[in-house]
Amino acid sequence: MDIRQLKCFDAVLSTGAMTRAADLLGLAQPTVSITIAQLEREIGFALFKRSKGWLEPTPEAYSFHRVAKEALESIARVGQVAGEIARLNDGEISILCYPGIAWNLLPTLLTQFRRDRQGVQIKLISRSSASLRHLTMVQNFDIAVVETPVLQPAAHVELFDYRCLCALPGGHPLADKKTITAKDLDDVPFALLFSEHATHHQVRMAFSDAGSVLNAALECEFFASACRFVQEGGGVTIVDPITASQVDREGLELRPFEPAIKYQIALLRPVNRVRSQLSDAFHLLLRERLSALQTNR
Repeated sequence: MDIRQLKCFDAVLSTGAMTRAADLLGLAQPTVSITIAQLEREIGFALFKRSKGWLEPTPEAYSFHRVAKEALESIARVGQVAGEIARLNDGEISILCYPGIAWNLLPTLLTQFRRDRQGVQIKLISRSSASLRHLTMVQNFDIAVVETPVLQPAAHVELFDYRCLCALPGGHPLADKKTITAKDLDDVPFALLFSEHATHHQVRMAFSDAGSVLNAALECEFFASACRFVQEGGGVTIVDPITASQVDREGLELRPFEPAIKYQIALLRPVNRVRSQLSDAFHLLLRERLSALQTNR
């Protein structure tokens, strides 16, 4: 049996007549009659008693109709889901990211992305960049955002370069300057990221080259922590533009810094995983956002 037969049977049972069923389905009456006869032969029992042009459903017809109706509803649901998938309104995206963008940037973008895609489910997994470098080897993700360095031959890697800014407390005397230098920060309390971070040695080298004292009052893991230290009046720091775009700017002054302190992240897509149109759409949105933050590099 096929869907056409079940639809004809449902229409005949619902309307009580071959002619009305044919009108409902947009078919000729003989076509409906032949289809019902074919169905009866296939299932092995009569669905209707025919007497003087009238159709009377058999008890078996009512029992069979319950199952047929469920089948038709399931098929309709399959069509709806297919439509949702085609409109990128159904599916799942798995994202790996370092903590610096997990608390604000990505949730904001994901909310925007899902606004017209309420059927989409997101898995957002945040780990340190060192941990993510091992996780990405498994290929069990759609998109990953990791701080460099990245050695991942089984992934397509796109690099984004940024130039860090100097973060000062509100009202700081140096806030009047358009550009802050390492010389300006001689012996000023400084929040520095741990030595494993790519900016750590760049900052130390900048101070050394300027003949300035680096007063490392705080060493921490994240730019956001360093910014909070600055907002509380603890000192100054260097912050990447991504974090700077996410933190509360109250009590925080941002200025260009010389010499340039470079910061780099990588956007990864696994090469051994079939990409969905849904993940492609979010990848494009995320890529555009990361690119927009490169304006001051």
